[in-house]
This record gives sequence, structure tokens and C-alpha cells, in this order.
Amino acid sequence: MLNVLSSVFGPHRAVSIYAFLKTWGLLMVAIVGTISIAAALLILNDDGAHEHDSYLTVAVLTATPMNGDLKHGVIASVKLPDGSTISIDESKEHVARTVGDTACVEKRVYVNSGEARYRFKMPSLCEANQ
Repeated sequence: MLNVLSSVFGPHRAVSIYAFLKTWGLLMVAIVGTISIAAALLILNDDGAHEHDSYLTVAVLTATPMNGDLKHGVIASVKLPDGSTISIDESKEHVARTVGDTACVEKRVYVNSGEARYRFKMPSLCEANQ
């Protein structure tokens, strides 16, 4: 590498450039790489816009308290009306305590991808929409 730098910049300047690259080159490459990745994530990221689709009352297959206590939330496996099974977690205590044999779930659909996502809601929302 020193030979290439020497032919381009001259022998005295090549040694200075080589020493600089040996000491600070890796750090500069890491900084430029991190900035490039962060910029790409910001530019190419989906805005996450979603729309409410419906409230569903679903059967709960299993429910496990987070950290062994419902005040930290719950992780539950539920069976959706189409027959598929998904796992949903809820960290809010007042909603987690409503998960029993059945639970109220909000279905949200992302605008760009059309992908459905689910989250627990208070049972009064499901009762009001039936």
C-alpha cells in the first residue's frame, strides 16, 4: 500500500498518509459505515401507518404472566377466527388482567403492506361492536 501511495502522492507525503490511515482509518470507516446504515434506515423505512380493521373476541389457548406477575404484563397464544394461532404480548397491567379464557383483540392493517397485526384491548370495546 505504501508503494501505491508513494507513486500517487510522493514518498514523504505517502508516509504521512499511511500513518494516518493506520491509526485513524478503521475508525473513519466505522463512522462512515454507521452513518450510511442509519441514513439508509431512515430513508427506506416504512412510516408504519396503519388502520383499525375490527375488534375480535378470540379464544385464549395459553396465557403466561411476564416475569411471573401480571403487573408486568402477559404473553398469550390466541386462536384467530380464521383458525390460525398467534402469540400476543401486553405490558399494560389493566389490559393484561382481562385476558382469561377469551380476550378482546384489535386487528390493525398496515396501509402499505396490508399486513395484519393484533393487540389486546379492553373487553368493553369488543362488547360495544357486537
